Amino acid sequence: MNNFAIQTLQPFGAVVVDTTGHGDLQSIAQDQIFEWLREYKVLVFRGFEIMPKQDFALYGQQLGEPLQWPFGAINDLKVKPDAENYIFTDHAVPLHWDGAFAGKIPHVILFQCIVAPDKADLGGTTFVDTAGILAQATPAQLAAWQQIEITYSTEKIVHYGGKIHQKLVAPHVVDQVPVMRFAEPVDDLNPVKLEVHGLQGQTQADFISELQGLMYDPTHMYVHRWESGDIAMADNHLLLHGREAFKNPHERYIQRINVLHRPKPSFLRMLKHSMTIRRKEFFVAELPIFLIPLLLCVQSWADLAQPALWIGLAALTLLFNIGDIINCLTDYELDAIYKSHLSNAVYELGKRNVKIQMAVSVILALALTVWASVLSDRLYLVPVTILGLLIGLQYSAKPFKFKSRGLWQLLCLWGIIFFGPMGYAAVVVNGLPSGLLWGIFAAYGIHQMGIIMLNTAEDYTEDKAAGLRTSIIYLGLHRAMRLAFAMVVIAGLALQVLFAIRFWELEAASFWEASILIFTVGWAKICWEYWAILQKMQGKNEEDATKVLKKNGMKVPEWLKIGAYTTLAVVVALFAKTVLKL
Repeated sequence: MNNFAIQTLQPFGAVVVDTTGHGDLQSIAQDQIFEWLREYKVLVFRGFEIMPKQDFALYGQQLGEPLQWPFGAINDLKVKPDAENYIFTDHAVPLHWDGAFAGKIPHVILFQCIVAPDKADLGGTTFVDTAGILAQATPAQLAAWQQIEITYSTEKIVHYGGKIHQKLVAPHVVDQVPVMRFAEPVDDLNPVKLEVHGLQGQTQADFISELQGLMYDPTHMYVHRWESGDIAMADNHLLLHGREAFKNPHERYIQRINVLHRPKPSFLRMLKHSMTIRRKEFFVAELPIFLIPLLLCVQSWADLAQPALWIGLAALTLLFNIGDIINCLTDYELDAIYKSHLSNAVYELGKRNVKIQMAVSVILALALTVWASVLSDRLYLVPVTILGLLIGLQYSAKPFKFKSRGLWQLLCLWGIIFFGPMGYAAVVVNGLPSGLLWGIFAAYGIHQMGIIMLNTAEDYTEDKAAGLRTSIIYLGLHRAMRLAFAMVVIAGLALQVLFAIRFWELEAASFWEASILIFTVGWAKICWEYWAILQKMQGKNEEDATKVLKKNGMKVPEWLKIGAYTTLAVVVALFAKTVLKL
Protein backbone atom coordinates (compact mmCIF):
# COMPACT_ATOMS: atom_id res chain seq x y z
CA MET A 1 0.00 0.00 0.00
CA ASN A 2 3.01 2.34 0.29
CA ASN A 3 2.84 3.03 -3.45
CA PHE A 4 -0.72 4.38 -3.29
CA ALA A 5 -1.98 7.87 -2.53
CA ILE A 6 -5.73 8.53 -2.28
CA GLN A 7 -7.08 11.95 -3.25
CA THR A 8 -10.74 12.60 -2.44
CA LEU A 9 -12.97 14.35 -4.96
CA GLN A 10 -15.92 16.66 -4.48
CA PRO A 11 -18.79 16.09 -3.91
CA PHE A 12 -17.84 12.38 -3.91
CA GLY A 13 -15.30 10.03 -5.44
CA ALA A 14 -11.58 9.39 -5.06
CA VAL A 15 -8.48 9.15 -7.21
CA VAL A 16 -6.12 6.29 -6.33
CA VAL A 17 -2.65 7.22 -7.58
CA ASP A 18 0.20 4.76 -7.99
CA THR A 19 3.24 6.86 -7.19
CA THR A 20 5.54 4.63 -9.27
CA GLY A 21 3.61 5.53 -12.43
CA HIS A 22 3.35 1.93 -13.67
CA GLY A 23 1.13 0.15 -11.16
CA ASP A 24 -0.71 -3.10 -11.75
CA LEU A 25 -4.39 -2.82 -10.87
CA GLN A 26 -4.65 -6.58 -10.49
CA SER A 27 -2.24 -6.40 -7.52
CA ILE A 28 -4.93 -4.69 -5.42
CA ALA A 29 -7.16 -7.13 -3.54
CA GLN A 30 -10.80 -7.22 -4.66
CA ASP A 31 -11.99 -6.73 -1.07
CA GLN A 32 -10.04 -3.49 -0.95
CA ILE A 33 -11.50 -2.34 -4.29
CA PHE A 34 -15.08 -2.90 -3.11
CA GLU A 35 -14.38 -1.29 0.27
CA TRP A 36 -13.19 1.86 -1.54
CA LEU A 37 -16.13 1.71 -3.93
CA ARG A 38 -18.64 1.61 -1.04
CA GLU A 39 -16.90 4.54 0.60
CA TYR A 40 -16.23 6.77 -2.40
CA LYS A 41 -18.83 5.59 -5.00
CA VAL A 42 -16.52 6.50 -7.91
CA LEU A 43 -12.91 5.34 -8.10
CA VAL A 44 -10.35 6.67 -10.57
CA PHE A 45 -7.00 4.87 -10.84
CA ARG A 46 -4.05 6.85 -12.19
CA GLY A 47 -0.48 5.78 -12.72
CA PHE A 48 -1.60 2.24 -13.55
CA GLU A 49 -0.80 0.34 -16.74
CA ILE A 50 -3.48 0.35 -19.42
CA MET A 51 -4.57 -3.23 -20.09
CA PRO A 52 -4.83 -4.85 -23.52
CA LYS A 53 -8.44 -5.73 -24.37
CA GLN A 54 -8.17 -9.37 -23.37
CA ASP A 55 -6.55 -8.54 -20.02
CA PHE A 56 -9.13 -5.81 -19.45
CA ALA A 57 -11.96 -8.30 -20.04
CA LEU A 58 -10.33 -10.84 -17.70
CA TYR A 59 -9.89 -8.18 -15.02
CA GLY A 60 -13.57 -7.25 -15.29
CA GLN A 61 -14.33 -10.92 -14.71
CA GLN A 62 -12.51 -10.77 -11.37
CA LEU A 63 -14.88 -8.02 -10.18
CA GLY A 64 -18.00 -10.00 -11.04
CA GLU A 65 -19.81 -11.54 -13.99
CA PRO A 66 -19.36 -9.41 -17.14
CA LEU A 67 -22.63 -8.58 -18.84
CA GLN A 68 -22.67 -10.20 -22.27
CA TRP A 69 -23.83 -7.86 -25.04
CA PRO A 70 -24.19 -8.80 -28.73
CA PHE A 71 -20.83 -7.06 -29.35
CA GLY A 72 -19.14 -8.85 -26.45
CA ALA A 73 -18.15 -7.72 -22.97
CA ILE A 74 -16.29 -4.54 -23.99
CA ASN A 75 -18.12 -1.56 -25.44
CA ASP A 76 -15.81 0.73 -27.43
CA LEU A 77 -17.16 4.18 -26.64
CA LYS A 78 -16.00 6.33 -29.51
CA VAL A 79 -17.65 8.32 -32.26
CA LYS A 80 -18.76 6.17 -35.20
CA PRO A 81 -19.69 7.72 -38.57
CA ASP A 82 -22.63 5.34 -39.02
CA ALA A 83 -23.85 5.65 -35.41
CA GLU A 84 -27.41 4.44 -34.79
CA ASN A 85 -27.38 5.49 -31.14
CA TYR A 86 -26.39 8.76 -29.46
CA ILE A 87 -23.76 7.07 -27.26
CA PHE A 88 -21.62 6.67 -30.41
CA THR A 89 -21.87 10.35 -31.32
CA ASP A 90 -20.30 13.50 -29.84
CA HIS A 91 -23.70 14.53 -28.44
CA ALA A 92 -24.57 14.76 -24.76
CA VAL A 93 -25.78 11.54 -23.14
CA PRO A 94 -28.68 12.06 -20.69
CA LEU A 95 -28.53 10.59 -17.19
CA HIS A 96 -29.39 6.90 -16.96
CA TRP A 97 -28.36 3.64 -15.34
CA ASP A 98 -26.79 0.84 -17.38
CA GLY A 99 -28.61 -2.40 -18.09
CA ALA A 100 -32.11 -0.96 -17.79
CA PHE A 101 -33.38 -2.56 -21.01
CA ALA A 102 -31.16 -5.64 -20.68
CA GLY A 103 -33.07 -7.06 -17.72
CA LYS A 104 -29.78 -7.37 -15.80
CA ILE A 105 -28.50 -4.37 -13.87
CA PRO A 106 -24.69 -4.28 -13.52
CA HIS A 107 -23.21 -3.54 -10.12
CA VAL A 108 -19.97 -2.00 -11.37
CA ILE A 109 -19.23 -0.01 -14.50
CA LEU A 110 -15.56 -0.41 -15.37
CA PHE A 111 -13.98 2.19 -17.69
CA GLN A 112 -10.56 2.43 -19.32
CA CYS A 113 -9.63 5.66 -21.08
CA ILE A 114 -7.45 5.00 -24.12
CA VAL A 115 -7.57 8.57 -25.50
CA ALA A 116 -8.90 11.49 -23.46
CA PRO A 117 -10.32 14.65 -25.01
CA ASP A 118 -8.73 17.98 -24.25
CA LYS A 119 -10.40 19.30 -21.10
CA ALA A 120 -11.43 22.44 -22.99
CA ASP A 121 -13.37 20.23 -25.41
CA LEU A 122 -15.45 18.82 -22.51
CA GLY A 123 -16.69 15.20 -22.90
CA GLY A 124 -16.67 14.56 -19.16
CA THR A 125 -18.66 11.68 -17.71
CA THR A 126 -21.32 12.87 -15.27
CA PHE A 127 -22.18 10.90 -12.11
CA VAL A 128 -25.13 11.60 -9.77
CA ASP A 129 -25.31 10.32 -6.19
CA THR A 130 -28.95 9.26 -5.88
CA ALA A 131 -28.51 8.06 -2.28
CA GLY A 132 -27.34 11.58 -1.42
CA ILE A 133 -30.47 13.08 -3.01
CA LEU A 134 -32.70 10.71 -1.03
CA ALA A 135 -30.81 11.49 2.19
CA GLN A 136 -31.49 15.24 1.77
CA ALA A 137 -35.10 14.90 0.57
CA THR A 138 -38.00 16.07 2.73
CA PRO A 139 -40.43 13.50 4.16
CA ALA A 140 -43.08 14.78 1.72
CA GLN A 141 -40.76 14.31 -1.26
CA LEU A 142 -39.82 10.79 -0.16
CA ALA A 143 -43.47 9.83 0.32
CA ALA A 144 -44.37 11.15 -3.15
CA TRP A 145 -41.36 9.55 -4.88
CA GLN A 146 -42.10 6.15 -3.38
CA GLN A 147 -45.43 6.13 -5.24
CA ILE A 148 -43.82 6.84 -8.61
CA GLU A 149 -43.35 4.21 -11.29
CA ILE A 150 -42.00 5.08 -14.74
CA THR A 151 -42.46 3.27 -18.05
CA TYR A 152 -39.50 3.65 -20.39
CA SER A 153 -39.72 2.67 -24.05
CA THR A 154 -37.33 2.77 -26.99
CA GLU A 155 -36.92 0.94 -30.28
CA LYS A 156 -34.28 -1.79 -30.29
CA ILE A 157 -31.81 -0.49 -32.87
CA VAL A 158 -28.44 -1.38 -31.36
CA HIS A 159 -27.81 -3.53 -28.28
CA TYR A 160 -30.83 -2.58 -26.17
CA GLY A 161 -34.46 -1.58 -26.48
CA GLY A 162 -38.06 -2.46 -25.60
CA LYS A 163 -40.32 -1.33 -22.78
CA ILE A 164 -39.67 -1.53 -19.04
CA HIS A 165 -41.47 -0.47 -15.86
CA GLN A 166 -39.34 0.80 -12.98
CA LYS A 167 -40.07 2.21 -9.52
CA LEU A 168 -38.36 5.55 -8.96
CA VAL A 169 -37.11 4.48 -5.51
CA ALA A 170 -35.73 0.95 -5.27
CA PRO A 171 -33.25 -0.95 -3.06
CA HIS A 172 -29.59 -1.25 -4.04
CA VAL A 173 -29.33 -4.86 -5.24
CA VAL A 174 -26.15 -5.56 -3.24
CA ASP A 175 -26.20 -3.22 -0.22
CA GLN A 176 -30.02 -2.83 0.02
CA VAL A 177 -29.86 0.93 0.68
CA PRO A 178 -32.54 2.96 -1.15
CA VAL A 179 -31.45 4.41 -4.50
CA MET A 180 -33.18 6.20 -7.38
CA ARG A 181 -33.77 4.67 -10.81
CA PHE A 182 -34.29 7.49 -13.28
CA ALA A 183 -33.35 7.96 -16.92
CA GLU A 184 -33.86 11.27 -18.65
CA PRO A 185 -35.93 11.30 -21.83
CA VAL A 186 -33.87 11.12 -25.01
CA ASP A 187 -34.68 13.21 -28.07
CA ASP A 188 -31.83 12.07 -30.30
CA LEU A 189 -30.84 8.94 -32.22
CA ASN A 190 -32.73 5.99 -30.68
CA PRO A 191 -35.18 8.17 -28.63
CA VAL A 192 -36.33 7.09 -25.16
CA LYS A 193 -39.85 8.04 -24.03
CA LEU A 194 -41.12 8.24 -20.46
CA GLU A 195 -44.58 7.76 -18.95
CA VAL A 196 -44.67 8.70 -15.28
CA HIS A 197 -47.32 6.98 -13.16
CA GLY A 198 -48.42 7.91 -9.63
CA LEU A 199 -48.01 11.69 -9.84
CA GLN A 200 -50.08 13.67 -7.34
CA GLY A 201 -50.89 17.28 -8.21
CA GLN A 202 -47.90 17.65 -10.53
CA THR A 203 -47.49 17.41 -14.29
CA GLN A 204 -45.00 15.00 -15.82
CA ALA A 205 -42.95 17.90 -17.23
CA ASP A 206 -42.76 19.58 -13.80
CA PHE A 207 -41.80 16.30 -12.13
CA ILE A 208 -38.97 15.66 -14.59
CA SER A 209 -37.79 19.27 -14.30
CA GLU A 210 -37.72 19.00 -10.49
CA LEU A 211 -35.63 15.81 -10.59
CA GLN A 212 -33.23 17.27 -13.14
CA GLY A 213 -32.75 20.33 -10.95
CA LEU A 214 -31.75 18.12 -8.03
CA MET A 215 -29.54 15.81 -10.06
CA TYR A 216 -27.61 18.54 -11.85
CA ASP A 217 -27.02 20.38 -8.58
CA PRO A 218 -23.23 20.44 -7.92
CA THR A 219 -23.82 19.01 -4.45
CA HIS A 220 -25.01 15.76 -6.05
CA MET A 221 -23.14 15.62 -9.38
CA TYR A 222 -19.50 14.85 -10.07
CA VAL A 223 -18.14 15.47 -13.59
CA HIS A 224 -15.07 13.39 -14.36
CA ARG A 225 -12.57 15.00 -16.72
CA TRP A 226 -10.76 12.12 -18.31
CA GLU A 227 -7.01 11.78 -18.66
CA SER A 228 -5.51 9.20 -21.00
CA GLY A 229 -4.72 6.09 -18.98
CA ASP A 230 -7.47 6.61 -16.40
CA ILE A 231 -9.13 3.43 -15.20
CA ALA A 232 -12.39 4.16 -13.40
CA MET A 233 -15.11 2.25 -11.57
CA ALA A 234 -18.57 3.41 -10.53
CA ASP A 235 -21.43 1.85 -8.58
CA ASN A 236 -24.20 1.54 -11.18
CA HIS A 237 -26.90 0.91 -8.54
CA LEU A 238 -26.05 3.92 -6.42
CA LEU A 239 -25.24 6.37 -9.20
CA LEU A 240 -26.75 7.57 -12.43
CA HIS A 241 -24.36 8.64 -15.15
CA GLY A 242 -24.30 10.49 -18.46
CA ARG A 243 -21.90 12.47 -20.64
CA GLU A 244 -21.28 16.02 -21.76
CA ALA A 245 -21.25 16.84 -25.46
CA PHE A 246 -17.72 17.33 -26.77
CA LYS A 247 -15.66 18.73 -29.62
CA ASN A 248 -13.00 16.97 -31.72
CA PRO A 249 -14.79 13.60 -31.60
CA HIS A 250 -11.79 11.53 -32.70
CA GLU A 251 -9.92 12.48 -29.54
CA ARG A 252 -12.18 10.53 -27.15
CA TYR A 253 -11.94 6.74 -26.86
CA ILE A 254 -13.06 4.91 -23.74
CA GLN A 255 -13.63 1.19 -23.20
CA ARG A 256 -16.40 0.05 -20.86
CA ILE A 257 -17.37 -3.23 -19.21
CA ASN A 258 -20.60 -3.76 -17.25
CA VAL A 259 -20.06 -6.12 -14.33
CA LEU A 260 -22.91 -7.93 -12.60
CA HIS A 261 -22.74 -8.71 -8.89
CA ARG A 262 -21.48 -12.26 -8.41
CA PRO A 263 -23.51 -14.18 -5.79
CA LYS A 264 -21.90 -16.55 -3.35
CA PRO A 265 -21.08 -20.00 -4.79
CA SER A 266 -23.96 -22.47 -4.64
CA PHE A 267 -24.87 -25.84 -6.10
CA LEU A 268 -27.44 -24.28 -8.44
CA ARG A 269 -24.91 -21.76 -9.73
CA MET A 270 -22.37 -24.53 -10.28
CA LEU A 271 -25.03 -26.51 -12.16
CA LYS A 272 -25.87 -23.46 -14.30
CA HIS A 273 -22.21 -22.97 -15.28
CA SER A 274 -21.75 -26.70 -15.88
CA MET A 275 -24.59 -26.51 -18.39
CA THR A 276 -23.10 -23.35 -19.92
CA ILE A 277 -19.79 -25.05 -20.77
CA ARG A 278 -21.81 -27.82 -22.40
CA ARG A 279 -23.30 -25.16 -24.71
CA LYS A 280 -26.95 -25.93 -23.93
CA GLU A 281 -27.97 -23.30 -26.49
CA PHE A 282 -26.84 -25.72 -29.22
CA PHE A 283 -29.19 -28.49 -28.09
CA VAL A 284 -32.02 -27.39 -30.41
CA ALA A 285 -29.66 -27.63 -33.39
CA GLU A 286 -27.98 -30.82 -32.10
CA LEU A 287 -31.20 -32.78 -31.58
CA PRO A 288 -31.75 -33.36 -35.33
CA ILE A 289 -28.19 -34.74 -35.57
CA PHE A 290 -29.48 -37.62 -33.43
CA LEU A 291 -32.98 -37.83 -34.88
CA ILE A 292 -32.18 -37.75 -38.60
CA PRO A 293 -30.07 -40.96 -38.64
CA LEU A 294 -32.32 -42.53 -36.01
CA LEU A 295 -35.48 -42.11 -38.11
CA LEU A 296 -33.73 -42.96 -41.39
CA CYS A 297 -32.29 -46.22 -40.06
CA VAL A 298 -35.18 -47.56 -38.01
CA GLN A 299 -36.92 -50.36 -39.90
CA SER A 300 -39.49 -51.36 -37.28
CA TRP A 301 -40.73 -50.47 -33.81
CA ALA A 302 -38.58 -53.27 -32.44
CA ASP A 303 -35.47 -51.31 -33.40
CA LEU A 304 -36.51 -48.55 -31.00
CA ALA A 305 -36.74 -51.01 -28.12
CA GLN A 306 -33.06 -51.98 -28.28
CA PRO A 307 -31.19 -50.96 -25.09
CA ALA A 308 -28.03 -50.52 -27.16
CA LEU A 309 -29.70 -47.71 -29.11
CA TRP A 310 -30.46 -45.54 -26.09
CA ILE A 311 -27.19 -46.34 -24.37
CA GLY A 312 -25.34 -45.35 -27.53
CA LEU A 313 -27.28 -42.10 -27.88
CA ALA A 314 -26.48 -41.26 -24.25
CA ALA A 315 -22.79 -41.83 -25.03
CA LEU A 316 -23.11 -39.62 -28.12
CA THR A 317 -24.60 -36.80 -26.01
CA LEU A 318 -21.63 -37.01 -23.66
CA LEU A 319 -19.20 -36.95 -26.58
CA PHE A 320 -20.78 -33.71 -27.80
CA ASN A 321 -20.43 -32.29 -24.29
CA ILE A 322 -16.73 -33.21 -24.15
CA GLY A 323 -15.98 -31.25 -27.31
CA ASP A 324 -17.84 -28.21 -26.00
CA ILE A 325 -16.13 -28.37 -22.60
CA ILE A 326 -12.58 -28.56 -23.97
CA ASN A 327 -13.34 -25.74 -26.39
CA CYS A 328 -14.49 -23.53 -23.47
CA LEU A 329 -11.44 -24.50 -21.41
CA THR A 330 -8.81 -23.90 -24.08
CA ASP A 331 -10.47 -20.67 -25.29
CA TYR A 332 -11.03 -19.32 -21.76
CA GLU A 333 -8.92 -16.17 -22.25
CA LEU A 334 -9.97 -15.54 -25.86
CA ASP A 335 -13.66 -15.91 -24.95
CA ALA A 336 -13.39 -13.27 -22.20
CA ILE A 337 -14.06 -10.52 -24.76
CA TYR A 338 -16.65 -11.91 -27.17
CA LYS A 339 -18.16 -14.91 -25.34
CA SER A 340 -17.80 -13.73 -21.77
CA HIS A 341 -20.55 -16.03 -20.48
CA LEU A 342 -18.40 -19.05 -21.45
CA SER A 343 -15.22 -17.59 -20.01
CA ASN A 344 -17.00 -16.58 -16.80
CA ALA A 345 -18.44 -20.08 -16.40
CA VAL A 346 -14.91 -21.54 -16.53
CA TYR A 347 -13.67 -18.85 -14.11
CA GLU A 348 -16.38 -19.56 -11.52
CA LEU A 349 -16.15 -23.34 -11.82
CA GLY A 350 -12.35 -23.25 -11.75
CA LYS A 351 -10.19 -24.91 -14.36
CA ARG A 352 -9.57 -27.92 -12.14
CA ASN A 353 -13.31 -28.51 -11.75
CA VAL A 354 -13.80 -28.20 -15.54
CA LYS A 355 -11.02 -30.74 -16.20
CA ILE A 356 -12.57 -33.16 -13.71
CA GLN A 357 -15.99 -32.82 -15.39
CA MET A 358 -14.37 -33.45 -18.76
CA ALA A 359 -12.48 -36.53 -17.51
CA VAL A 360 -15.64 -38.00 -15.95
CA SER A 361 -17.55 -37.40 -19.20
CA VAL A 362 -14.80 -39.13 -21.21
CA ILE A 363 -14.80 -42.18 -18.94
CA LEU A 364 -18.58 -42.41 -18.88
CA ALA A 365 -18.89 -41.95 -22.66
CA LEU A 366 -16.37 -44.71 -23.32
CA ALA A 367 -18.01 -47.02 -20.79
CA LEU A 368 -21.44 -46.50 -22.39
CA THR A 369 -19.96 -47.05 -25.86
CA VAL A 370 -18.38 -50.34 -24.77
CA TRP A 371 -21.69 -51.41 -23.25
CA ALA A 372 -23.65 -50.49 -26.40
CA SER A 373 -21.11 -52.20 -28.68
CA VAL A 374 -21.23 -55.43 -26.65
CA LEU A 375 -25.04 -55.47 -26.56
CA SER A 376 -25.27 -54.86 -30.32
CA ASP A 377 -22.26 -57.02 -31.22
CA ARG A 378 -20.65 -54.06 -33.00
CA LEU A 379 -17.31 -53.92 -31.25
CA TYR A 380 -15.81 -51.70 -33.94
CA LEU A 381 -17.74 -48.82 -32.30
CA VAL A 382 -15.13 -48.64 -29.53
CA PRO A 383 -11.96 -47.88 -31.57
CA VAL A 384 -13.93 -45.58 -33.90
CA THR A 385 -15.26 -43.65 -30.88
CA ILE A 386 -11.79 -43.36 -29.36
CA LEU A 387 -10.46 -42.02 -32.66
CA GLY A 388 -13.31 -39.52 -32.93
CA LEU A 389 -12.77 -38.47 -29.33
CA LEU A 390 -9.06 -37.86 -29.92
CA ILE A 391 -9.81 -35.78 -33.03
CA GLY A 392 -12.42 -33.79 -31.12
CA LEU A 393 -9.99 -33.10 -28.27
CA GLN A 394 -7.40 -31.95 -30.77
CA TYR A 395 -9.73 -29.39 -32.35
CA SER A 396 -8.90 -26.79 -29.68
CA ALA A 397 -5.85 -28.33 -28.00
CA LYS A 398 -2.26 -28.85 -29.04
CA PRO A 399 -0.34 -30.46 -30.66
CA PHE A 400 -2.67 -30.49 -33.69
CA LYS A 401 -5.17 -27.72 -32.74
CA PHE A 402 -7.20 -28.23 -35.90
CA LYS A 403 -9.07 -24.94 -35.43
CA SER A 404 -5.85 -23.20 -36.44
CA ARG A 405 -4.95 -25.50 -39.36
CA GLY A 406 -6.65 -23.85 -42.30
CA LEU A 407 -9.00 -26.15 -44.22
CA TRP A 408 -8.39 -28.90 -41.67
CA GLN A 409 -10.59 -26.85 -39.33
CA LEU A 410 -13.48 -27.09 -41.77
CA LEU A 411 -13.02 -30.81 -42.32
CA CYS A 412 -12.59 -31.47 -38.59
CA LEU A 413 -15.76 -29.58 -37.63
CA TRP A 414 -17.77 -31.31 -40.34
CA GLY A 415 -16.54 -34.67 -39.07
CA ILE A 416 -16.92 -34.18 -35.32
CA ILE A 417 -20.19 -32.22 -35.36
CA PHE A 418 -22.13 -33.86 -38.19
CA PHE A 419 -20.77 -36.76 -40.23
CA GLY A 420 -19.18 -38.74 -37.37
CA PRO A 421 -22.04 -38.41 -34.84
CA MET A 422 -24.69 -39.13 -37.49
CA GLY A 423 -22.76 -42.22 -38.55
CA TYR A 424 -22.42 -43.28 -34.90
CA ALA A 425 -26.17 -42.86 -34.31
CA ALA A 426 -26.96 -44.85 -37.47
CA VAL A 427 -24.70 -47.72 -36.40
CA VAL A 428 -26.23 -48.08 -32.93
CA VAL A 429 -29.70 -48.14 -34.53
CA ASN A 430 -29.18 -50.81 -37.19
CA GLY A 431 -25.55 -51.36 -38.08
CA LEU A 432 -23.65 -49.79 -40.95
CA PRO A 433 -26.01 -47.69 -43.13
CA SER A 434 -26.24 -47.75 -46.90
CA GLY A 435 -24.14 -45.54 -49.16
CA LEU A 436 -27.20 -43.39 -49.85
CA LEU A 437 -27.64 -42.65 -46.14
CA TRP A 438 -23.94 -41.86 -45.77
CA GLY A 439 -24.46 -39.40 -48.62
CA ILE A 440 -27.37 -37.76 -46.80
CA PHE A 441 -25.27 -37.41 -43.64
CA ALA A 442 -22.39 -35.91 -45.62
CA ALA A 443 -24.59 -33.45 -47.54
CA TYR A 444 -26.48 -32.38 -44.41
CA GLY A 445 -23.18 -31.70 -42.62
CA ILE A 446 -21.79 -29.68 -45.55
CA HIS A 447 -25.01 -27.62 -45.72
CA GLN A 448 -24.88 -26.78 -42.02
CA MET A 449 -21.12 -26.13 -42.10
CA GLY A 450 -21.67 -23.55 -44.84
CA ILE A 451 -23.92 -21.70 -42.39
CA ILE A 452 -21.55 -22.10 -39.45
CA MET A 453 -18.76 -20.55 -41.51
CA LEU A 454 -20.58 -17.21 -41.35
CA ASN A 455 -20.43 -17.45 -37.57
CA THR A 456 -16.72 -18.31 -37.73
CA ALA A 457 -16.09 -15.41 -40.12
CA GLU A 458 -17.53 -12.95 -37.59
CA ASP A 459 -14.40 -13.55 -35.50
CA TYR A 460 -12.05 -12.98 -38.45
CA THR A 461 -10.40 -9.84 -37.02
CA GLU A 462 -10.02 -11.26 -33.51
CA ASP A 463 -8.80 -14.66 -34.69
CA LYS A 464 -6.25 -13.01 -36.97
CA ALA A 465 -5.00 -10.80 -34.13
CA ALA A 466 -4.71 -13.89 -31.91
CA GLY A 467 -2.45 -15.57 -34.49
CA LEU A 468 -4.94 -18.31 -35.40
CA ARG A 469 -5.06 -19.79 -38.90
CA THR A 470 -8.69 -20.73 -39.25
CA SER A 471 -10.18 -21.81 -42.55
CA ILE A 472 -11.53 -18.26 -42.98
CA ILE A 473 -8.09 -16.71 -42.47
CA TYR A 474 -6.45 -19.32 -44.72
CA LEU A 475 -8.86 -18.65 -47.59
CA GLY A 476 -9.30 -14.93 -47.01
CA LEU A 477 -12.59 -13.45 -45.82
CA HIS A 478 -14.31 -12.87 -49.15
CA ARG A 479 -13.22 -16.13 -50.77
CA ALA A 480 -14.20 -18.09 -47.65
CA MET A 481 -17.69 -16.62 -47.65
CA ARG A 482 -18.15 -17.42 -51.35
CA LEU A 483 -17.14 -21.01 -50.57
CA ALA A 484 -19.54 -21.11 -47.61
CA PHE A 485 -22.42 -19.92 -49.80
CA ALA A 486 -21.53 -22.49 -52.48
CA MET A 487 -21.55 -25.23 -49.81
CA VAL A 488 -25.08 -24.29 -48.77
CA VAL A 489 -26.30 -24.15 -52.38
CA ILE A 490 -24.68 -27.36 -53.63
CA ALA A 491 -25.26 -29.46 -50.51
CA GLY A 492 -28.89 -28.30 -50.40
CA LEU A 493 -29.39 -29.43 -54.00
CA ALA A 494 -27.66 -32.72 -53.22
CA LEU A 495 -29.95 -33.35 -50.24
CA GLN A 496 -33.04 -32.86 -52.39
CA VAL A 497 -31.73 -35.30 -54.99
CA LEU A 498 -30.76 -37.88 -52.35
CA PHE A 499 -34.16 -37.63 -50.67
CA ALA A 500 -35.88 -38.07 -54.03
CA ILE A 501 -33.83 -41.22 -54.66
CA ARG A 502 -34.75 -42.57 -51.21
CA PHE A 503 -38.48 -42.02 -51.85
CA TRP A 504 -38.08 -43.72 -55.24
CA GLU A 505 -36.40 -46.73 -53.55
CA LEU A 506 -39.38 -46.99 -51.20
CA GLU A 507 -41.82 -46.68 -54.11
CA ALA A 508 -43.50 -43.84 -52.23
CA ALA A 509 -46.50 -41.97 -53.59
CA SER A 510 -45.95 -38.48 -54.98
CA PHE A 511 -47.53 -36.77 -51.94
CA TRP A 512 -44.72 -38.22 -49.80
CA GLU A 513 -42.13 -36.90 -52.24
CA ALA A 514 -43.80 -33.47 -51.95
CA SER A 515 -42.42 -33.30 -48.39
CA ILE A 516 -39.06 -32.42 -49.99
CA LEU A 517 -40.60 -29.03 -50.81
CA ILE A 518 -40.56 -28.22 -47.08
CA PHE A 519 -36.78 -28.39 -47.18
CA THR A 520 -36.69 -26.58 -50.52
CA VAL A 521 -38.56 -23.55 -49.15
CA GLY A 522 -36.27 -23.29 -46.10
CA TRP A 523 -33.16 -23.79 -48.21
CA ALA A 524 -34.28 -21.12 -50.69
CA LYS A 525 -34.83 -18.64 -47.85
CA ILE A 526 -31.32 -19.29 -46.48
CA CYS A 527 -29.74 -18.97 -49.93
CA TRP A 528 -31.57 -15.72 -50.68
CA GLU A 529 -30.57 -14.09 -47.37
CA TYR A 530 -27.01 -15.42 -47.62
CA TRP A 531 -26.66 -13.98 -51.11
CA ALA A 532 -27.90 -10.59 -49.85
CA ILE A 533 -25.15 -10.57 -47.19
CA LEU A 534 -22.49 -11.40 -49.80
CA GLN A 535 -23.74 -8.50 -51.92
CA LYS A 536 -23.37 -6.13 -48.96
CA MET A 537 -19.78 -7.38 -48.46
CA GLN A 538 -18.86 -6.92 -52.10
CA GLY A 539 -16.20 -4.26 -52.68
CA LYS A 540 -15.61 -3.70 -48.96
CA ASN A 541 -12.27 -4.16 -47.23
CA GLU A 542 -11.92 -6.92 -44.64
CA GLU A 543 -12.67 -4.65 -41.67
CA ASP A 544 -15.89 -3.28 -43.16
CA ALA A 545 -16.90 -6.69 -44.53
CA THR A 546 -16.48 -8.16 -41.02
CA LYS A 547 -18.83 -5.49 -39.69
CA VAL A 548 -21.44 -6.63 -42.20
CA LEU A 549 -21.06 -10.21 -40.96
CA LYS A 550 -21.29 -9.20 -37.29
CA LYS A 551 -24.45 -7.23 -38.02
CA ASN A 552 -26.01 -10.30 -39.66
CA GLY A 553 -24.59 -12.93 -37.31
CA MET A 554 -27.94 -13.37 -35.56
CA LYS A 555 -29.19 -15.14 -38.70
CA VAL A 556 -26.90 -18.13 -38.09
CA PRO A 557 -28.95 -19.79 -35.29
CA GLU A 558 -32.13 -19.20 -37.31
CA TRP A 559 -30.64 -20.71 -40.48
CA LEU A 560 -29.24 -23.71 -38.61
CA LYS A 561 -32.69 -24.44 -37.18
CA ILE A 562 -34.33 -24.01 -40.58
CA GLY A 563 -31.81 -26.37 -42.18
CA ALA A 564 -32.14 -28.89 -39.35
CA TYR A 565 -35.89 -28.98 -38.95
CA THR A 566 -36.85 -28.84 -42.64
CA THR A 567 -34.50 -31.79 -43.18
CA LEU A 568 -36.09 -33.53 -40.21
CA ALA A 569 -39.55 -32.93 -41.71
CA VAL A 570 -38.55 -34.86 -44.84
CA VAL A 571 -37.01 -37.61 -42.71
CA VAL A 572 -40.24 -37.89 -40.68
CA ALA A 573 -42.08 -38.48 -43.97
CA LEU A 574 -39.60 -41.23 -44.84
CA PHE A 575 -40.08 -42.74 -41.36
CA ALA A 576 -43.85 -42.67 -41.81
CA LYS A 577 -43.52 -44.52 -45.13
CA THR A 578 -40.98 -47.05 -43.81
CA VAL A 579 -42.13 -47.85 -40.27
CA LEU A 580 -45.72 -46.63 -40.03
CA LYS A 581 -46.47 -48.06 -43.50
CA LEU A 582 -48.62 -45.05 -44.34
